[in-house]
Amino acid sequence: MSIDELVSFLKDIVQILFWGVGAFLAVLSYQHAKVSIFQPAKNEVFKVQIAVLQSLLKELNWKSSIESWDKSGLGTSAQISLNGYFKRYAKDQHDAEMSSEVEKNLVAVGGIFSPSAKGFQLVKGPADEVEDDSTLDVDETSWSEFKWDIFEISAEFQSLSGKIESALNDPVLPSMILSEIENFREELHKSAMRAAEDVEKAVRQFPRHYPTKESLNGATLTWAHNLREERGEKLLEALNVLKKSVRKYLQSDELLKHR
Repeated sequence: MSIDELVSFLKDIVQILFWGVGAFLAVLSYQHAKVSIFQPAKNEVFKVQIAVLQSLLKELNWKSSIESWDKSGLGTSAQISLNGYFKRYAKDQHDAEMSSEVEKNLVAVGGIFSPSAKGFQLVKGPADEVEDDSTLDVDETSWSEFKWDIFEISAEFQSLSGKIESALNDPVLPSMILSEIENFREELHKSAMRAAEDVEKAVRQFPRHYPTKESLNGATLTWAHNLREERGEKLLEALNVLKKSVRKYLQSDELLKHR
């Protein structure tokens, strides 16, 4: 091998060693960065996630289906709706104005409309410049065949819905948790729909319980609770699934050395 060839060979070896050492140092630098830079950043995100989840689960600290029914605001929402329909029934059937001390603390802040709720209808009348006998008569449904049109929601229900929506829009939460929060929100809505159907069943009993104006006096509607099928069981099940997914993500059992 000539001197020139030897020099060229040595240069190639040096370049290979240079890039090899450079790559090795880059890997070491990255691993060090993961510990010194990336890991602290990850820890900070983890802290924020815990704070967000703690805030949400604090509102969902339910131990039973009864607590699910009450603390979700479903109970007050159902009562508000039932009271409202009762007042409408009393006015429509007996021309009676009803009031209660209880309803002062039961104020609706919104409502969920039935999928079958009817919108406005155009009723022909003098404004349409037609004869009186051509006026459209709108059939009224009997109270015994009543169908709910709106389920009034309470401040508690609206507040919970707002907190769930806020959690779903929080960018720090992982997808596996967001998926279960979304499932919980869907179950909350389904529970409200079932509660509305229970109210519907109770309203259909109004003609039997209150056939006369005198029968309205002292009405409490407590009997309607016996017709309720929605009692928060499925909502509690969805909540337990959500809590389980949070524990899995946070590795709570491993951290606390629980089996």
